[in-house]
Amino acid sequence: MKKIIVVLTMIAFAAAPVSAADDTFQKADQNKDGKISLQEYLNATSQVFDELDKNHDGALTKEEIQANTKTDADKLIREADADRDGKILKQEFQKAAQKRFHSMDKDRSGYIDHNEWASGRSDLYSPFSLFSF
Repeated sequence: MKKIIVVLTMIAFAAAPVSAADDTFQKADQNKDGKISLQEYLNATSQVFDELDKNHDGALTKEEIQANTKTDADKLIREADADRDGKILKQEFQKAAQKRFHSMDKDRSGYIDHNEWASGRSDLYSPFSLFSF
């Protein structure tokens, strides 16, 4: 009986990231059509920016990003800080998110489907694909 419980527990832990990825996909898919458009993706990333911007000054600092333990602050700054001033403006964040969207849209359909979402989340770490909406 203990072996069965251990196996079931291991399966549950292995399935948890998949479930979280599905939840994130569902939240970003605002019109519930089974795919994420660029606008839906940008809406979701805009909301994430606003949540990360704790002092509401329109810029993310390393400290604000580090408060979100799921995000690598240095990597996010390297990816999104276009003017290299050490902080990320919302416009920079959205431009980097748009670039990430296009890299995840493998078939160039203008949408990210479930397969592209899963592939984009596992192929390359990016704060634009791993955050929770």
